[in-house]
Amino acid sequence: METEITLEQALDLIGKQTAKIQEIEEKEIQKAGGHVLAENIYASLDNPPFPRSPVDGYAVNAADLRGASKENPAELKVAGCIYAGDDGQSYKAEKGEAYRIMTGAPFPGGTDTAVKQEDTDYGEETVHIYKEQKPYDNYCFQGEDYKKGTLLLKEGTFLTFVEQGILSGIGRTYVKVYKKPSVRIFTTGDELCMPGMSLAPGKIYDSNGMMTAARLRELGIEPLSVSHAGDDEKELARILEKASEDTDIILTTGGVSVGKKDILHGALKRLGAEKIFWRIRLQPGMPTIFSVYKKTLILSLSGNPFGAMANLELLSRPMLGILMGTDRFSMEKRTGILKDVFPKKSKVRRFVRANYKEGMVTLPEGIFSSGAIGTLRGCNCLLDIPAGKEPLKAGEEVTVWML
Repeated sequence: METEITLEQALDLIGKQTAKIQEIEEKEIQKAGGHVLAENIYASLDNPPFPRSPVDGYAVNAADLRGASKENPAELKVAGCIYAGDDGQSYKAEKGEAYRIMTGAPFPGGTDTAVKQEDTDYGEETVHIYKEQKPYDNYCFQGEDYKKGTLLLKEGTFLTFVEQGILSGIGRTYVKVYKKPSVRIFTTGDELCMPGMSLAPGKIYDSNGMMTAARLRELGIEPLSVSHAGDDEKELARILEKASEDTDIILTTGGVSVGKKDILHGALKRLGAEKIFWRIRLQPGMPTIFSVYKKTLILSLSGNPFGAMANLELLSRPMLGILMGTDRFSMEKRTGILKDVFPKKSKVRRFVRANYKEGMVTLPEGIFSSGAIGTLRGCNCLLDIPAGKEPLKAGEEVTVWML
C-alpha cells in the first residue's frame, strides 16, 4: 500500500508534473476576461487624446479672471458651446471670451481653465464669473492618463473587467491570450442516479458532478463535459483514454478507496497512467489519487461530496494556477478567533467548513460528515486544524483558507 503523504508534499508533486500551457489564441476583448494575456500591450494613442474639461461650466483664459469675485465678477462674452465629441480645434477664444463647455469636451484654443457653472450666473450671451482661477485649474491634460507608446499591460496579466476596459479604450477588438486549461469531469459509482430520473431503492442522486462543474465555472473554467461512469473497470479505462485526447485535466469523483468497487486503481492501471500519489494525510478526502497519462493530469477525488469539494479547492486550484501561469487561483490564508466549539479530536490534519467574517470564525449548524453537503451553505472558508489537536474551544486562534 502506498505511503500517505502530507498536503504540502502532494502539492509539490502536482507542481512537478504540471507546466504552463503555451498555446496562444486570439479572443475578442469582450470574451477575453478570465484569460491570461499572451502579449505586451502598448498604448496606441495618448489618453485622453486631447485636453478636456472635467466639469460642466465655461472654458476661459485664466488671465481674464484676475480680480474676479462675487462683488466684482469678470464679465465675458460667450462665444459658443462645446459638447463632448465636438472637435475642439475648430474653436478659439479671443481675449475676453468664454465658451460654454461640458464634461469631457475638448478645450478650445485660447483657453487654459474651466470654471464650474456654479461659480457663474449661467449666462448665455455673456457670463459673470465670481472667482479667480489659475491656469490649468479644472483641466485634464492630453495624455495625463498615459502617453502613446506606454506599456499598459504586461504579458502574463490576468484579464478582468478593468483590463478589458483598458484594451477597449485604446481601440483593440482582439487580444492574444493563453488558452485556458480544458477539463472533463466524471463521477463514478453504480449507486448514483442522475437528476431528473426516478430514484430506485438503494440509489442516491449525483451531486458531485454538478458541484464540481459549477465551482470550476465560478473560478472561470468551463468544463468540456460532465459525465457519469459505472463501476466497470475496463469501460472506465476506455472512457479516460478517450477523454485524454483533448483534455489537460480529468477530474473524477468516487472509486478511490479500497472497497471491491473502488475501481479507479484498476482502471488507471489498465489505462497505463502513472500514479504519482495515493492517500494524503488529511481529512476529509484522504484517498485522493493523482496520476498522469501522456500529457493529461488526472485528479481522482473522494466520492463523499465534502471530501471531493475540499480537495478540489486544495489541489485543483494550484494546478490551474500553474497551467495558466497566474496566482489568481491561490487560496488566501487568514487567522481568526473561533466563535464556536469543534468537539472532535483531530488525529490527522482536518479541514472543516466554516465562515470567516471580520476576524471571527463560525461553524455551521448540523453534521460535519464528509458525505453531508447541507452544512456547506453559507461557508466561505476551510478551517485548518493541525494533526493531534484536541477539540477546539471558543476563543482559540485558528487558521482558515478562504474559498
